[in-house]
Amino acid sequence: MAIMRSEAWAELLEPILFDVFTNHTAKLPDYRSKIFNVLSSKKAVETALGRGSIGMMQEWTSTGRKVHYDEIQKGFKVVFEHKKYSNGIEIDRDLVDDDQYDEIISMAQDLSFSAYYTQQYHAASVFNNAFDTGHLGGDGKPLCAVDHPLVPGGTVTIKNAGDYDLTADNLEKVRTEIAGWTDDRGNIIPSNFDTLLVPPALRKAALVIADSDKEPETDKNNVNIWKGRVQVIEWPMLTDPTVWFFIDSQRAKRDLIWWNRRVPKLERDTPAFDFDTEVA
Repeated sequence: MAIMRSEAWAELLEPILFDVFTNHTAKLPDYRSKIFNVLSSKKAVETALGRGSIGMMQEWTSTGRKVHYDEIQKGFKVVFEHKKYSNGIEIDRDLVDDDQYDEIISMAQDLSFSAYYTQQYHAASVFNNAFDTGHLGGDGKPLCAVDHPLVPGGTVTIKNAGDYDLTADNLEKVRTEIAGWTDDRGNIIPSNFDTLLVPPALRKAALVIADSDKEPETDKNNVNIWKGRVQVIEWPMLTDPTVWFFIDSQRAKRDLIWWNRRVPKLERDTPAFDFDTEVA
């Protein structure tokens, strides 16, 4: 967003700057949309209510030859309270009079990057704070914990945190642990963990696991069971060089939500609109 002094010349600059702001970061990778389910919101607050699992279908004759209706236990409630962010630049009339258009465009590019970076930073914070007990989810646990309760008051928990280096053997160990997850009814939870999310320091280790023809880290001539089964996402915004995440991308797209209350856009100060307070 930008303040421009003088209505007439500001109108002349507006189409150029709006185009620069919109397109400057358009080709930069949006890691948020690769992992999150990006939705639009028209409310000040969004809520989501988790739920327990649904059981298996029942045999027709065992239910009196009528439809069996299941009772699903209520889950944890999560509240999404939207926050508002802003940034601005002032473009002085003298820059126009002195034909400093390159500097003006550069300022608009910087503002575009500010909007892009802010969104990527906050999206990455979900993972940067994954083990932080100061950032708790609806179940009262951080994103990664050894004792996630599945439903309020339930005794079944799952562990989705560990202290493992990123190796092929450890990835298999994690896969085995995940395969043992059960829901609140004790049934196996079907899953397809297919994505490795890593910081730059673990990019090489992840790609060796995901792309090697033969089994990595061994002199045996075994096939690499991970080749073609996992995609690697290297996210520069991840701050811990040793922490990696194994993700079921389909479930992430369903349950890991990013709300857009307002998509960042360039706005201009006008006599009818007070830019600083957004009061018309």
